Amino acid sequence: MVFGGWKGKLYWVVEWITLLAVLQLLWTGLTLLGLVLFGISPATVAMFTTLRKRLQGEDVLKRLVKIFWNTYKVEFIPSNKIGIILLVFGYFLSINFQIITSFHGILGLLLLTSIITISILFGIIVVNIFQLYTYYDLPTLRYFTASIIFSIAYPLQMISTIVGLAILYKIYSLIPGLLPFFGISLTALFLSWISSQMFKKELELEEQTHLSNCSGGGVTS
Repeated sequence: MVFGGWKGKLYWVVEWITLLAVLQLLWTGLTLLGLVLFGISPATVAMFTTLRKRLQGEDVLKRLVKIFWNTYKVEFIPSNKIGIILLVFGYFLSINFQIITSFHGILGLLLLTSIITISILFGIIVVNIFQLYTYYDLPTLRYFTASIIFSIAYPLQMISTIVGLAILYKIYSLIPGLLPFFGISLTALFLSWISSQMFKKELELEEQTHLSNCSGGGVTS
């Protein structure tokens, strides 16, 4: 059934609210199913994969739920390779930060500057890596460097991401009741939308380069 006018807009809003609530429930449940430590990475990959499909036009809830579950199963082990690396690195980063804050003087300032810089790069990786994972098939370690490279290549998208996450944080602070129902799914939707614009530009650039090469190759003397 197709609605027009305000009914169509209302249906669209209700449809998205329903999807986000279902995805939040799936993410929470499957994260717990993997004992949190081993469930969070495949559940996050499944979340981004499902939202990518939705943004590409798939709007049947039953199929989207099936995509989420199938992705979770298939990516359970591969995605955990990334998740474990992030967890270990994040743990050592927090430990080193606590140690460095006890230093004073020039040495303490230099070390603190270094750890803050590394923490920013780590934050960029965390934000980008699972989205890149759903778009590209790369060796595990290359996802880490690719996350930073994409942020440098598309600074406006990265700035938009930071601003958007800050706004979402403010909203969640003002309305904490949203967190259990839409905290992860709404954040993932925002990140998916931003990354879709970035990857769209990347695809357009590749197509232009390909056409240019074909045109150049087709010229004969």
